[in-house]
Amino acid sequence: MQSRSSSKVTGKVTLTETADGVKVVLALEGLAPGDHGAHVHEKGDCSAPDATSAGGHFNPGGHPHALPSGSPHHLGDLGNIVAGKDGKATIEVVALGANLKDSDPNSFLGRSIIIHEKKDDGGQPTGNAGGRVGCAEIK
Repeated sequence: MQSRSSSKVTGKVTLTETADGVKVVLALEGLAPGDHGAHVHEKGDCSAPDATSAGGHFNPGGHPHALPSGSPHHLGDLGNIVAGKDGKATIEVVALGANLKDSDPNSFLGRSIIIHEKKDDGGQPTGNAGGRVGCAEIK
């Protein structure tokens, strides 16, 4: 995880393909205390200082935005990661229907995971989660 937008966010991202989808494990630090939206974005490009180079939410099905418990939702909607007072946070979530296969339309390969400055409230069109404070390219 790379810091973006002058944040101090760092950490480890692990993706594992399962029978149901892709298990995403995030172990982060340097976050402001509270909830932060987490999403898979369209492009595997974290080069912009504010991570806008990662594009929008990954949404191959053309569904409306929602939290992972809502149906339907973007394939890349991972929900919120909650940081404690120490700025550390972990989350483990399975993105149902996603995979890590080359050239598959539902693949997370070649995309990125973005951590946002605020809570994803499930609203349209992208959850009102604010700026991008962390970015990790999925290779």
